[in-house]
Amino acid sequence: MIEIEVPATCANLGPGFDCLGIALSLSNIVRLERAERTQIKGCPVEWANEDNLFLRSFRHSCMLLQTSVPKISAEIITGIPPARGLGSSASLAVAGAAAALLLSGKTIKSLRDLAGTVAGTGTEVDDVDLTGGTGTEANLTDCTGTEVDLTNLTSFLHEEANQYFLLRAAIDIEGHADNAAPAIYGGFTAAALTEKDIVISQNPAPEHWQFMAFIPDFILETSVARNALPDSYSRQDVVHGISHAALVALAFLKADLNLLSCACSDRIHEPYRRPLIPDFDIVKTACLEQGAKMICISGSGPTIMAIFETSVPKAPIIASSTTKSLNEVLEKRIAENATHNWIALPLNVDNLGIRARKIFTNNLRRHSQNE
Repeated sequence: MIEIEVPATCANLGPGFDCLGIALSLSNIVRLERAERTQIKGCPVEWANEDNLFLRSFRHSCMLLQTSVPKISAEIITGIPPARGLGSSASLAVAGAAAALLLSGKTIKSLRDLAGTVAGTGTEVDDVDLTGGTGTEANLTDCTGTEVDLTNLTSFLHEEANQYFLLRAAIDIEGHADNAAPAIYGGFTAAALTEKDIVISQNPAPEHWQFMAFIPDFILETSVARNALPDSYSRQDVVHGISHAALVALAFLKADLNLLSCACSDRIHEPYRRPLIPDFDIVKTACLEQGAKMICISGSGPTIMAIFETSVPKAPIIASSTTKSLNEVLEKRIAENATHNWIALPLNVDNLGIRARKIFTNNLRRHSQNE
């Protein structure tokens, strides 16, 4: 059995609309193994079918690899709340691509050849041995590779060419590079789509910054949030967006929260999405009262992300009594005036990104008992 873990993401980061993102210490996990028939466990019944996002990405990635689609049994352990702007869809799309790549047992020779390539429809067969780790011999034309050692699955997935494959496949399914990139690469990422390529730059994010996700009891579909945006913008708003996004990137690179505080101003998406998020101003006011340096909509919402400074770098932030009291104070303060229930969830940056490992039945039993 293979376990794939993909972190949550906060995309846009204020003015970094559709290009900036960061990985956070919350994740979706998929455990899969060979089976006589394909089945999905652990998700609502309405998504345990062929339209499941993980399965769609898995099938699509097999087609990109030009290999047959094996029958699998997959269990999805949901840690990222769906439709809340925390990259749940991107995490499943990335996990599906990773599953296909690991089962193919091949490393990719020329990733750039995959851009825009769809291999054709795959067929379900029962010919992949998950326990063996190397998969079956496949006839790959655009991505011919060599046999690889899959003893360290995480290292394999983080090879440059394989990262690019995961990115390309996930974007084909989910459509947002600013979510998929940090989920794969970890840390702080900037993404740009060119006419023929996807350009990604990644840098570790400051580990002593305290992220706080404010998650409401309602959802906001990405399509609804996207439709709220105008078709065009003034030159002044575009210049404002470009300049502030550049400052946000520099603030992350320099670990400068004061600069980040000045840079976190957006005119491209947040002014149009704030009305879709009841209690936004109440949450923002509560965060500012407690010294938040940055407050923004996470992804397309409705989650609101705030960043605070901690006194000791690399401290076990989530376990600290200071963080616990902060999150309790914020929840209480927000509840005094809010019309919805909000959870204040303290998070750390995830500088690793996607990870995977082989697990065995006995280990899985022990792991389940400890959960």
